[in-house]
Amino acid sequence: MQFLKEKLNMGVGLAMIILIIPGLFAFPGKSEAKPAHRVLAKEEEKASSHQQAYKDIPTRPLSLKELTAYKDADLKEKAGTISKMTQLNIRKLTKGAFELSDGRYIRAVKEDLASDVLISKENIDQTVYTSAQTKVYYNPYTSFDKEVYSQLPKGQSYSADKLAKTLWGSYYEISFDGGQTGWVSADDLSLKNPKMLALQDLLNKKYNSSDYSIYVKELDSKFTVGINQNQTMYSASLSKLPILYWTQKRINDGQANLSDQLYYSSVINGFPGSFEPAGTGVLSEIPDEKNYSLLEVINVTAKDSDNVGSNLLAYYETKQFSQEYQDAITKLAGRPWNPSKREASAEMVGRVLEGLYNEGGAGFNSLFNTAFDNIKIKAGVPSNIKVAHKIGAADSYNHDAAIVFAEHPYILVVESSSASDQEIADISKDVYGALE
Repeated sequence: MQFLKEKLNMGVGLAMIILIIPGLFAFPGKSEAKPAHRVLAKEEEKASSHQQAYKDIPTRPLSLKELTAYKDADLKEKAGTISKMTQLNIRKLTKGAFELSDGRYIRAVKEDLASDVLISKENIDQTVYTSAQTKVYYNPYTSFDKEVYSQLPKGQSYSADKLAKTLWGSYYEISFDGGQTGWVSADDLSLKNPKMLALQDLLNKKYNSSDYSIYVKELDSKFTVGINQNQTMYSASLSKLPILYWTQKRINDGQANLSDQLYYSSVINGFPGSFEPAGTGVLSEIPDEKNYSLLEVINVTAKDSDNVGSNLLAYYETKQFSQEYQDAITKLAGRPWNPSKREASAEMVGRVLEGLYNEGGAGFNSLFNTAFDNIKIKAGVPSNIKVAHKIGAADSYNHDAAIVFAEHPYILVVESSSASDQEIADISKDVYGALE
């Protein structure tokens, strides 16, 4: 009997626990009517709204949109509207509203009005082109600074050294007419040379073929045009340009000297990536166990496209195309330029040629007065125009890469899988005519 009583008590206790447990789990659910994150969001919303309210009168206030005006500071009785971008004459701030000089009131919030002042200004170095007849202002334009003191014709290039921003847009400070400076709207300018745009149309009409990779870039601009600029093909002796670049960089860095002696032994023509010595050039195809100065080797490599000269530079200066060398050329060219396969696009060649130009020195100067100045790109421009260039040819591949020092110097690279020297000269003539 005692045993049955104990069993009954245990059953009652277990039942009570079962009834209580759901209540324990359900109770917290009733408190979820206002989750903490929702309350926080509303508080943040209020704080954000509060942060947008003005605490004082802004300098040179201007309406950012059409505003509703009111007769009272409580902003209850409407009294017309105020147009967007209108100068505001504010008398005082009261009750979260601005009282205007005409007795009306507007909301004192930053989404409605702002100070019509200079927002930012930075130094730049940019060539710009007028795309329309352009007004020149004394200062970056605002509703308080809008005096015009000159106008510029359409289609002219100018040097800009500052860029400013106001509520009205972006403005460039340019130099014109022999030293005058002024501010012009970005809306009236283009960063793309209209002559380059016209050149692109010409190239599309006459040379849009997979046989070509053509790259054109003005030296003082980042804008480029071309045909299949990123199409790679066997670059032949154009691949001597990165070797010349690296050699000149070593000279500029104090790691090499023009008087250094390079010894021509049997190893020079036998490492991976070396040219066949039987190609173009003036140095002996058979190792002659002689020393040649670095200056002499640079000159025969560029001016005579000498294969042995290129091998001497590659062996001693690039350390047989070391990883350091290849990484640097990849960064400069924008893509890997394998020294054995020698495949490169016109843009890769142009970027390396520009890098060599920036290094200057004997490496770049060696590209003038070459043995090939009567053909290809040089043949397509007037004889009085200086041209620094490097040719390349192998089987049906025929190339030239040049910087043409016209009134506005430009880079022209023509790679072709079939073109003749005359056809490259014709392309050069067209490019020169379009840009000059």
